[in-house]
Amino acid sequence: MDKEERSVYRIAKTMDISPQWVREMHRFFHQTGEYPYPRKPGRKPQPISKSDKMHVLEARKNHPLSGAIALEKILDFQGIHIPHNRIHRILKEEGLAVDEPRKQRRRKWIRYERRYSNSLWHADWFEQKQDQIILFEDDASRFITGYGVFCNATAKNSMLVLEQAIEQFGAPRQLMTDHGTQFTSLSRETCVDPRPNEFQQMLKQYGMFISKPG
Repeated sequence: MDKEERSVYRIAKTMDISPQWVREMHRFFHQTGEYPYPRKPGRKPQPISKSDKMHVLEARKNHPLSGAIALEKILDFQGIHIPHNRIHRILKEEGLAVDEPRKQRRRKWIRYERRYSNSLWHADWFEQKQDQIILFEDDASRFITGYGVFCNATAKNSMLVLEQAIEQFGAPRQLMTDHGTQFTSLSRETCVDPRPNEFQQMLKQYGMFISKPG
């Protein structure tokens, strides 16, 4: 990488690891002078905050028959986004849920590798030291096209960062997101067919297709 003889994408493909881990190895080497052992791609479980645990247990108390997926939707409706995997961890720690063997099979890792830049961007929100951070990443180059740090993860903030990224790099043909309310309107009992939120309206304005991982 330092000699610019190989791109991050080419190194990742040769070593059969993710481009993110290639960058991490490069950073680690310059900080320590040692090479870390390449790991398989994947995410480490995020620590569970006290607020997340409190919200989940309160929701479960009000909806005692609800599972992790149902609780995720209930909390989303309240403006609190906690992934159902994290909700299940909290319920399991409290003895309110157990693992199902059929769901424990590790899914095959899918690496999306578009050939051309701006054919697909990935978007995701995550929490870091109580800040809500959104990233937009180009699939082909793994270049961060946009990011923002906010107090709250909302559709409006998603729209603002995407708009800035488009102004600088142009609009991608397709965008991949999760099912969070920061990206899409969710149906609920009082509104089965909700109107598109600000973020969805912006995608329509630019003619972008949106897809969600299975």
